[in-house]
Amino acid sequence: MKNKQSKIRGFTLIELMVVIAVIGILMGMLGPKVFDLLTSSKVKKSQAVFRSWVTQLHQYKEFYKYFPPFLLEEDEGKPLLLSDDTNHESFIIALKGMKWEPDMSEWQPLEQGSELRDQNRKGREFHSFSEDEFGPDGYLADSWGGTKIRVLVDQDGDGLIKLDSAAVDEIISALKQDNDADIVDAAKEKISVIREKVGIYVLYDESGETESENVFSWDIGKYLEED
Repeated sequence: MKNKQSKIRGFTLIELMVVIAVIGILMGMLGPKVFDLLTSSKVKKSQAVFRSWVTQLHQYKEFYKYFPPFLLEEDEGKPLLLSDDTNHESFIIALKGMKWEPDMSEWQPLEQGSELRDQNRKGREFHSFSEDEFGPDGYLADSWGGTKIRVLVDQDGDGLIKLDSAAVDEIISALKQDNDADIVDAAKEKISVIREKVGIYVLYDESGETESENVFSWDIGKYLEED
């Protein structure tokens, strides 16, 4: 008895083109949603890190009875950029009690007599920085690798931080990238005051090398909700 060999039928060119077209349509439908999910995940991750830093700055204040000295050098409401080398080093020492070497990606003890010791006189560790809090260049970064992280604190003890005009304009401009301009403008007065003792944020910046989104340690979104 002869075995009958089954014939294997391949796809025709037309069938392949139909499959490719269907895949293209599906990708077109799912692509934006996947992008939105990824962006949302990065926003939440950055916000979680920022809020963790806020918590540890509060611990610092409770321990020393004041915020890290470098955060008190500017007028209240004027944010400090962690992309500045001095601010970056001071911030890490204040929370970690050790010096971070970005080039070597390693921790080093503070030298005796170093002026930076004033940021954390007793060398206490308030926060244990993890690897994913740093960008590829060894500096603290958001989830997109951006280092333009802004920090400011309540200096007069009233529980509020009134942003200076330059900071407000910068935030307003960034928020208009993904919110209705009229709603943002209407909320300007509320946005200009952070009702927290510590504020940490990063803004959308189309001129930067990264594609960071707007992320705030406080709930700024409640002022942008339509009635």
